[in-house]
Amino acid sequence: MNLSGEWDILEVEDDKRYRATLDQQGNGPYTNQGGRFTTTMHTNRQWQGTWHQSGNDREGGFELLLSEDGTEAKGVWWYTRVGNQRNIPPREHGGTYHWKKLTP
Repeated sequence: MNLSGEWDILEVEDDKRYRATLDQQGNGPYTNQGGRFTTTMHTNRQWQGTWHQSGNDREGGFELLLSEDGTEAKGVWWYTRVGNQRNIPPREHGGTYHWKKLTP
């Protein structure tokens, strides 16, 4: 499944929205804190990767499940580092995502 295009991203708990512009492999920038997504695994509808925000010096991971038609994805995100704090256990602190593809 092709991950390229513009995605509208909602961080559910904070009601925070931003946009990502991704290539076919699911890598690219997003409009929050100079962010960038990197896809590490994409098999069938499972989608996993990392995020990095240079604007507030944070990074973490994400895991999504794509809809059958590939136009939406739901899942979770979490921190692995905030500034100098690098001992954050994966999947313990974060929230839920809802992604919608804006361009085919």
